[in-house]
Amino acid sequence: MVWVNGLALDAVAVAVAWQAVFAKMVGARLTLVDSGVLAAAVWLIYMADRWSDARLGYGSGARHAFAGRHGHWLLPLMLLVALGAATWAGMRMRWITMHAGLWVLVGVALYALILAASRWKQGSGGILLMVTAFMAIGLVQGEENGSPAVQLWRAIAAGTLLTNVYFGLKFHFDPPPWVMVKKVLGGYLFAMGAALAPFAHLQDWDGLLRGGPVILFAGACALNSMGIRVWENAGKAGPELRLLGKLYPWLLGAIAAGALAQAWAADQWARPVLVGVAACVTGFAVMHALPQRWPSVRSSLVADGWMVLVAAGVLFLGK
Repeated sequence: MVWVNGLALDAVAVAVAWQAVFAKMVGARLTLVDSGVLAAAVWLIYMADRWSDARLGYGSGARHAFAGRHGHWLLPLMLLVALGAATWAGMRMRWITMHAGLWVLVGVALYALILAASRWKQGSGGILLMVTAFMAIGLVQGEENGSPAVQLWRAIAAGTLLTNVYFGLKFHFDPPPWVMVKKVLGGYLFAMGAALAPFAHLQDWDGLLRGGPVILFAGACALNSMGIRVWENAGKAGPELRLLGKLYPWLLGAIAAGALAQAWAADQWARPVLVGVAACVTGFAVMHALPQRWPSVRSSLVADGWMVLVAAGVLFLGK
């Protein structure tokens, strides 16, 4: 089981399982290349992140230590997987799906820039990088949302707003709670990756970017990551951990309530997905309430396994 967690195979299983859930929800037919390339992309992103954290000294967990210890064979394997996935996608994947996936990769690259900004020693440089990243996100929202001038205005407005939010948070927290930004954006990108192929097949871009099931699943993914951060560092001090510890129960309640409320008015296809999201969050709440003497039950492998189990239930029981 250590190898499953160390190689991020649990996260890969979550992505592929929920891709099938979204495909069933929208009535799209997945191909083998859709699931295979998603699995490869998720694995590459997770392993690259863990390896780089281990090399730079930012990751102190067992997963980061695993990646750093086995980097001599992980790096060649990552290169082979990347080349193989890119070749497979170029030969077999529908262009519309691959094109959308490239935009998600742009979002992942911007996420990496935001992560770098959160570790920047000079605050002004980090702020500039953060604003640039969010402005770029605003610019790639899609030409159907307005002219280039409108997109530029929205990007500048988003960057200005987020800069003000940053200063507001920095006034109250030193350092500012970057962990919230990272986890929420990471969850959103993970959810978009899982839902991309099903929605791309139908060209339902609004459902992919702003649809309730995708957004709420993104919230569940973010809560999974936040919970793991809290559980693995139980008893440790620090402003980020204190903030997460205080907000986590409220965030659990907000996402679960939102999913159930939307499920009440959803159609028969979306309702099982929304109930499944609420079930995932309920499982995280149970794990969070468990005593610290049961660390094996409060782990990333258990949390990801619960999300896969819920996805299987939605696929089996959902109409």
